[in-house]
Amino acid sequence: MRRTVNIPACCPHEDCGKSLLNNEVQVGRRPSVHLIVEKGKKRGDIYLSSWYDDFRCVEPDELHLLPGDKVKFYCPYCGKELPFVEKCACKAPMVALGIEGNGSVRICTRIGCHYHSLEFGNTAELIAFMSKVKKAKS
Repeated sequence: MRRTVNIPACCPHEDCGKSLLNNEVQVGRRPSVHLIVEKGKKRGDIYLSSWYDDFRCVEPDELHLLPGDKVKFYCPYCGKELPFVEKCACKAPMVALGIEGNGSVRICTRIGCHYHSLEFGNTAELIAFMSKVKKAKS
């Protein structure tokens, strides 16, 4: 069985910072990460798995998202676009979501690309995150 960790995602914008975890729409029997997704000029709600390395999601039917589509993601609370942080290996933009307490998770904006990463500003942030993970598994 593959080991993975739950990512307590939050809005990365300092003036918002709200939790993006949604208990009402679950992915894999766990809270999802709720975002607004935009393709072209259409928007809808998307719910990503909150587990690192789990790429399941609940997509909005009306957007007809297909592998290879590039999208934009927005916070459902403040409405701001998630910030661009770098180019993915597939050449699409990557955006950041905050991790409650410290760090960020970076995700690719190309539907179907599974490249992602966890980022921490320093060792103390990483240790704090790992401590939370250990407590959650206990």
